[in-house]
Amino acid sequence: MSKLIGKKEIIVVTLAVALTTLGIKAADQFSGDNAIDKKNNGCGVDMVYVVAPGGGFCIDKYEVSAGEDCPYIEPSSQSDTRFNVNEKKCEPVSKIGKIPWRFISQDQAALACAKAGKRLPTNEEWFAAALGTPDLLSDWNTDDCQVDDNWLDQPGKTGFGINCVSAAGAFDMIGNVWEWVRGTVSDGEYEGRELPSSGYIKGMDTGAMPVKTEDDPDPNYYNDHLWLTEKGVRGVARGGYWGNKGKAGQYSLYVVVEPSYTGKGIGFRCAK
Repeated sequence: MSKLIGKKEIIVVTLAVALTTLGIKAADQFSGDNAIDKKNNGCGVDMVYVVAPGGGFCIDKYEVSAGEDCPYIEPSSQSDTRFNVNEKKCEPVSKIGKIPWRFISQDQAALACAKAGKRLPTNEEWFAAALGTPDLLSDWNTDDCQVDDNWLDQPGKTGFGINCVSAAGAFDMIGNVWEWVRGTVSDGEYEGRELPSSGYIKGMDTGAMPVKTEDDPDPNYYNDHLWLTEKGVRGVARGGYWGNKGKAGQYSLYVVVEPSYTGKGIGFRCAK
């Protein structure tokens, strides 16, 4: 009888230790550098949660910059980016006060996001995350989104424009640098639908793509603009960059260059 009781006691003690260990590990998830913010729907401190009709998602709070383990912290060529994405420890990060990672193609941006366990946002996701960002038509100052060389540097450091924040809490979604999103346009068609020609946006569909453009700006769409090359396969970037002035905005799209294009005015952010 005493032997049987001893076995039961051992089992109880073992279970207690296991449950305590699990509790400690669970608590660790909500503390320290890798904290998961329960109030932020598990997105983490570097992302924001966006409510969307098809289901909520997380998106980087800031335009992506190259992490500390990357060979090039501020890439200035596609060669620099290639070294970064080939480095095992190099991952994109979403932090305030950093220079956005540019000179990166759409495909490379998708690969960089994947290394961080994330992905490029879809067109619809990016638009949902950008809603509510102040889309001013003129008189931009250093606290606003950078669309008229109105920060100290071009591009400026992430989060510099304290007023340039969306309803979801994402910074710099208008201006500073264009941002790659997922998807391409082939011969002027996006997912089987023909896009209008380049011009000021006059209407949008539920997929956050323009359905009508005209030569005159429309204040109902904040004078935002579509740039489109109608032949060939083109990558999709959104938001505008530091020199687009009133044409930049939450509705604005840049569908001009191939997905392999890299340049000084296009960056990205990741989602999950």
